[in-house]
Amino acid sequence: MRKSALILPLMLCLVASVSASENASVLDSNTAFYEGETLNYVIPPPTGFKQVSHEAVNDGYSFAFVPDSVDYPNAEVIIGVNIYKIRGLSFEDVLTQDTISLRKHYGDSLRIWEVDSVITATGDLTCTYYLNDKQRFIPNVMISYFNGQTELLIFELIISEHVLRVKAEDAFINCIQRFKALKRGELEKR
Repeated sequence: MRKSALILPLMLCLVASVSASENASVLDSNTAFYEGETLNYVIPPPTGFKQVSHEAVNDGYSFAFVPDSVDYPNAEVIIGVNIYKIRGLSFEDVLTQDTISLRKHYGDSLRIWEVDSVITATGDLTCTYYLNDKQRFIPNVMISYFNGQTELLIFELIISEHVLRVKAEDAFINCIQRFKALKRGELEKR
């Protein structure tokens, strides 16, 4: 499956990775960690997924999660994650630029609508959007943005035409709900 061509203008400040678990903090090699300027980020995969780095970086992501049973090139569901440093940029400006990039890439028939924010494991809100085009299939179906003030995390759900969208959306939401943004120093205390 061809991955998204949505390499946002923010790629100038691309950084690295992060991950953790739902109720109990089960940390393993699939858990991504990123030390930000004021927050540490722990990003675990959703249930039944694993972290992929090398191939995901080649597609423009900081890292990605794919189902445990497949390799990245054969994945029909991908949760791509990007982490950007946003010093000097407002969160609203970033969303505006991203929306412009999406519309430029997919055209005017693309529909973007905000859904209820998804709450992370640490009780933070993510701005979450559905993407759809009634005239054709587009692989990018959901995007969530987390504003860490000095970093912006973008979670992106990409699917193939053969995937039941609602099932993929459940895995995506599960990923966001496991995500933790902790003040620096808190991770060492846990």
